[in-house]
Amino acid sequence: RTAACVIGDRLIWLSLCATLAFAALAGFSEVYLRAEGMGVLDGRRWGYDLAEARAYLAALSPEQTALYLGQFRLADTAFPALLALALLLWFRRWSAGGLRLALTLAVALYLGADYTENMLIARLAELGPERLTEQAVATASLFTQVKWTILAACFGAALLLGLRARNERNVQ
Repeated sequence: RTAACVIGDRLIWLSLCATLAFAALAGFSEVYLRAEGMGVLDGRRWGYDLAEARAYLAALSPEQTALYLGQFRLADTAFPALLALALLLWFRRWSAGGLRLALTLAVALYLGADYTENMLIARLAELGPERLTEQAVATASLFTQVKWTILAACFGAALLLGLRARNERNVQ
């Protein structure tokens, strides 16, 4: 087997680990952090407003709030790094030059947006529903939307690059 095949196999395993980590994080949030039919703020691709943030945080039990700020936050710190590593390695394999630089920047922006969002949502949870401000919620919501938008662009790029690589292999 060639070195490229071995590296490709490792990337597939890393990608599988990232996928399983996301599934575990999403499953944990659905089982333990869903409150009155509402899911975590982090998962709301289109963002949220002050009323929605207040309603969700008010619906959380003290135990759920502790889980949100504890175990969930810890896992939501590890997962983005794992996902970013997988994306960077795929982009390194499938692109070069300016495109690679642009994709690397996109992954860095995703990671920065995700970590900033995590920090801002933790602050919202610490404040509690009564002390939330429109500005604090709007800022956190913006980072949630930016995170999902950049991630969608990265996944789209990975898909297109993967298809291009497959087509190039088929031609050879």
